[in-house]
Amino acid sequence: MIKFFRHIRQTMVNQDRTKKYLLYAIGEIILVVIGILIALQINNWNESKKRQAEAENKLMELREEFIDNRAVLNKRIHDLENANNSVLKILKVTNEIKPNLENYNLDSIISHSLKYGNYNPANSTIQELISSGKLGLIEDRRLKKSLYTWLQMLEDSDEDFKNQDHQAQSLLIPYLYKNISMQNLNEFNNMGVRKKSKLHNNSYNRVIKDLEFENLYQGKLFWNGIMITHYKSLDSLAKGIVQQTQNLIHKYN
Repeated sequence: MIKFFRHIRQTMVNQDRTKKYLLYAIGEIILVVIGILIALQINNWNESKKRQAEAENKLMELREEFIDNRAVLNKRIHDLENANNSVLKILKVTNEIKPNLENYNLDSIISHSLKYGNYNPANSTIQELISSGKLGLIEDRRLKKSLYTWLQMLEDSDEDFKNQDHQAQSLLIPYLYKNISMQNLNEFNNMGVRKKSKLHNNSYNRVIKDLEFENLYQGKLFWNGIMITHYKSLDSLAKGIVQQTQNLIHKYN
């Protein structure tokens, strides 16, 4: 093709057709420019398709990640609410003037009241987007804001978990070690223990009348409530992120 255009130019020069040659040269330049623009447009279109495909892939990964995160989070909420029910039962006993302890299996109730745990969701997709500088793939401002809010709320809940853990590990459990039988509790904690302790009389009469015991469980009630509130807020946000990603995936398709 280049030889063809060169031949035409040479013919015009030889025939001294300067005006037509200039017009032809301008036309040739225009054709070259148009060709370059078309090539750039095709390249931009290809890059746009690649970016769109990558963005859609990341949205699908985020959606699956947050579906899994919600499953773990709801299990954590369920376990914490069950533990809190046991805490409330203990506080009910301490507030009874003459509690009939035969109506309560305090070994079981106290054992279940101690269950709690931190929430460590999978954030690999968010972290990858941030560390690789590809967060710009998420063009939806609402979703991007939700992701940043998610990370901030996780930090807040982790700080409060540390307080909850301190209250349990540094205050409540040391008290229980000194005043009740942990072996009796382990019978209800999947520890393989099937015999009552011979070093404890199995009586809770003194413990349930102890103000320190009541205060420790009031503290546990407080921190359980804080964590349940945090986790439910996280679940609400995670649910919104799942819906936002789903809507954006539909837009691409």
